[in-house]
Amino acid sequence: MVTIKDIAKAAGVTYVTVSRALNDEPGVGEKTRQKIKELAEEMNYIPSLAAKKLVQRQPDTVGLIWPRIKGMFFFDLSFELQEEAARRGLNVILSMAKPEEALRTFNQYFVDYVIFWRPGWSPTLEFLQEKERFRGEMLLLGGWRTDKAHSITIDRVGAFRDAVRHLAGLGHNKIALVGLPDLDKHNGYMQGMLELKLDYCPDYVVTIDDPAYKQKMHDMMNGDNRPTAIIVDCHGTLHQVSGELRKLNIRIPNDLSMVVYDDTQLQFFDIPLTTVGPSIAELATRSFEILTGAGAGEGDGPRWVEEEIKSKLTPRSSTIPYKGL
Repeated sequence: MVTIKDIAKAAGVTYVTVSRALNDEPGVGEKTRQKIKELAEEMNYIPSLAAKKLVQRQPDTVGLIWPRIKGMFFFDLSFELQEEAARRGLNVILSMAKPEEALRTFNQYFVDYVIFWRPGWSPTLEFLQEKERFRGEMLLLGGWRTDKAHSITIDRVGAFRDAVRHLAGLGHNKIALVGLPDLDKHNGYMQGMLELKLDYCPDYVVTIDDPAYKQKMHDMMNGDNRPTAIIVDCHGTLHQVSGELRKLNIRIPNDLSMVVYDDTQLQFFDIPLTTVGPSIAELATRSFEILTGAGAGEGDGPRWVEEEIKSKLTPRSSTIPYKGL
């Protein structure tokens, strides 16, 4: 017996799109709708009562496939996504299991939408098999793409370039970068330094997974050519950096201006931090606009939405003008 899944595969669209087309619902371009109806007729599709019930029910569940990373950004983003879902009458299931296991569970429970954050991850065969079985809309967040899925990437290069520009605008020309190895973030930092012809020193770039990280931090901050400002690559790194700075009796911002990547604030820090990064509220709102069809439009353009979210720099008390020696 031909199913809606068979029609979706033949048409190169999702289960939800076929559902909308066959039920004359909005969110599908006219050419696509006509193509789907013609395929259904050619394939002798006859909906069963159970299938008709499944088709006619309103989408009501979104599954989040989330990384097992501790950090305020992921907490704040998942919270904002749940708030946005609630405003749209949707329920949320969050899974930190392996992506293939999470998607298998979502398939078993007929989850309608999936939001997946896992930058740098390579899909396994098991995940791709589960993805073929998934009948809803999938959105990839953070920096990777696959076929038949929407994606929102983040302009991390621009974020770190803007951080350098902000600090240079305050008179700082000795700016350090501390964090995990990340090509986009490092490229943004280097672009900013080169663009503004600032004093670059290899010792200004310190990676926290280096076994000699603490010693390099101490050498950098105790040297004659010590930086006057620092960019920290995320709030997870901030915990480590702030601990080392306290040992060195270096005060923010009096002794060192600081910009932190991620659009979130931490209560444990003494002063409000200048941050740069994608707006969490914008990420959440745009994700659901795309998934529910409101952001994709009803034309016959590209089926899968691919967007890039720009970062926003928010100056706060942790960055001040350089006063010189």
